[in-house]
Amino acid sequence: AAPRRRLLLLLLLPALPVPRLQLLLRLRVQPPPPRAPPPPLPLRLFPGLRRRNPHSFTFLLSSLSTHLDADRAGGPASSSLGSHVHALAVKAGAAGDLYVRNALTHFYGVCGDVGAMRRVFDELPRMRDVVTWNAVLAGYVRAGMARVARALFDEMPVRDEVSWSTVVGGYVKEGELDVALAVFRDMVEKGVRVNEAAVVTALSAAAQLGLLEHGRFVHQVVHQEGMPISVNVGAAMVDMYAKCGCVALAREVFDGMPRRDVFAWNAMICGLAAHGLGQDAVELFELFLGEGLSPTNITFVGVLNACSRFGLVAEGRRYFELMAEKYCVEPEMEHYGCMVDLLGRAGLVQEAIELIEGMPIAPDPVLWGTVLSACKKHGLVDLGVKVGNKLIELEPAHDGNYVLLASIYAKAKKWDEVREVRKLMSSRGTSKSAGWSLMEAQGNVHKFLVGDMDHKDSVQIYNMLDMINRRLADAGYVPDVSSVLHDIGDEEKVHAIKVHSERLAIAYGFIVTEVGNPIRIVKNLQVCGDCHEFSKMVTKVFNREIIVRDGSRFHHMKEGKCSCLDYW
Repeated sequence: AAPRRRLLLLLLLPALPVPRLQLLLRLRVQPPPPRAPPPPLPLRLFPGLRRRNPHSFTFLLSSLSTHLDADRAGGPASSSLGSHVHALAVKAGAAGDLYVRNALTHFYGVCGDVGAMRRVFDELPRMRDVVTWNAVLAGYVRAGMARVARALFDEMPVRDEVSWSTVVGGYVKEGELDVALAVFRDMVEKGVRVNEAAVVTALSAAAQLGLLEHGRFVHQVVHQEGMPISVNVGAAMVDMYAKCGCVALAREVFDGMPRRDVFAWNAMICGLAAHGLGQDAVELFELFLGEGLSPTNITFVGVLNACSRFGLVAEGRRYFELMAEKYCVEPEMEHYGCMVDLLGRAGLVQEAIELIEGMPIAPDPVLWGTVLSACKKHGLVDLGVKVGNKLIELEPAHDGNYVLLASIYAKAKKWDEVREVRKLMSSRGTSKSAGWSLMEAQGNVHKFLVGDMDHKDSVQIYNMLDMINRRLADAGYVPDVSSVLHDIGDEEKVHAIKVHSERLAIAYGFIVTEVGNPIRIVKNLQVCGDCHEFSKMVTKVFNREIIVRDGSRFHHMKEGKCSCLDYW
């Protein structure tokens, strides 16, 4: 705006003396304040309404709530507007009407003013119905108060499917996914007919946890209820099966959807990429473009990730350029991350570094971590040391950076440097994050920690693990202890690795999973190199299939091979 104003001065004042003109140009011309957006149409029309009745206030408040919800424009100003309408309703004698009170309760909930919402709710206890209770439930959930919502839910004299789905959604929003799934199951067992909102949120919870049995239960409920596979349900189901390790079932649901939106396509493309099926993901992306749909930033994350997993460097570069040039999608950190991973996997590490250094936004340390992984993979010790030290400066508390740097030194047999990294890690009080592994069995979720002895079947689990270790040793397996950074003897390192959480989960899988069915495990951290090799050997020696979802991708292991091609 300022340059345009200066140009305007030049055009309007051509005859002014130069000193006078320079003085005017030096003046700081303040732009006019931005105009406030006009109030919603119902609010503009309401003052002209001569005869006002309860219906007038109900429709006005409902319209305002919808407007605020669409614009995410809650807050004190919006609550003040509600108070004004509330006062008008009192003046008109309409504030005691049930429908007006429900609309007021909902409005305050949308604004995030739970105090005002609760006052309206408590004011006339006899003037309530299930809609009133649901409005308060939704208000608490919106404000991030899931436990308060649950306490209110337990007090409700009558509950409907909206009440149940609101509580399920509240727990999912707060990250209490196992509780959300338990509430959904309780809803079904009590004979409440599930609605689309409950199904979608339950599928989301199962997807985030990676728990297939829970996801299948939700799918079974949908089938038993005769619920049609809508766009929302279908997309959530595709996402769930993909994130639970069943990409074939995800594709089956996707192909069977009568109508698909961009979210369903994104879920399928990203799912194929996460499972290492890069070529399939790229082909599906091209089919997506052929349908005339516009890709989003998530779509490009999926297809770039697919190119990375499958080594499609030329295609990845082309899609990265198309983002901004053709589809007006500006690259974000995730897209740069995919490109750095793609180039690093292909051995183009220097090009990956140049891409990071040329970014228009400040690079995330994760990008440098990706470069460090590439240095380890391709044996670039000197460059890896340089990048590793840079990473430790950027994130001194991140244990993974020390582990990677030490493993690069170990691979080059520079044991003195490995010890120095260990000492540095110890002096800074950095320790590895606690790893855990989840596994579903017989309707229950079992969680294992490193060296876990708390499971009720611990004796059987460790006996089974001993048997597996003996069979693997006979087959030639030798533990790789380079990932253990503690300054302890090799024998102790071997013992430390032998009780990693995923090994305990695999041993338990041998006990509770029928032969022929895959052992499915979900990890919170990236699988370590030796556990990855151990798991592959298990599939070869025992002819079992193991599917692991770790912190970055899926590992489908069968016959001694992994879908990640030993690069993750």
